[in-house]
Amino acid sequence: MAIEKQMRTVFITIVTLLLVSITVMAFWRTPITKYKPKSDEEAAITQIFVKYITARNNRDANRFLSTLHKDCQYMVTKDFIATKDELKKLLPELWMQNDDDNAAFGRCMAWECWHENYYRTVMLINPRCRIAKDRAYAEFKIVSGIFMDDNYFDLVKEDNDWLISQFSRPIQ
Repeated sequence: MAIEKQMRTVFITIVTLLLVSITVMAFWRTPITKYKPKSDEEAAITQIFVKYITARNNRDANRFLSTLHKDCQYMVTKDFIATKDELKKLLPELWMQNDDDNAAFGRCMAWECWHENYYRTVMLINPRCRIAKDRAYAEFKIVSGIFMDDNYFDLVKEDNDWLISQFSRPIQ
């Protein structure tokens, strides 16, 4: 009897710790707008992502495109990687695939919408950045509600400005 009580107490403790850990991990977020860069270069890169996510959330195609390098390779879906010129032709209509203005990014712009729940706004959180001279690599989580996905960016510094040269997501 005493052993069963101890086992039950251990089980309840483990389950409680797991639930607390999951909750902390789910809500421990540093949005790009509140991130404290570690260097001047990282600060400049952070500003590009603030501009990028603000333009994406406001469906501002010109501002969105201004964050991309002229030779950018942008993963629209796992089967379609667009150039900046192709995105110019597709935006903002790609974001507006639902007529009710409640659509977010558009069905083929992000597979965050795989379950037909179109997120109008998202946050980039928990940035990690590596910089080497005029090249940089950045990783973020993209979050909307309970949805969270990885985002990977390559950047290039050209004419003293950082621009996104490649965007991708893990393909499942």
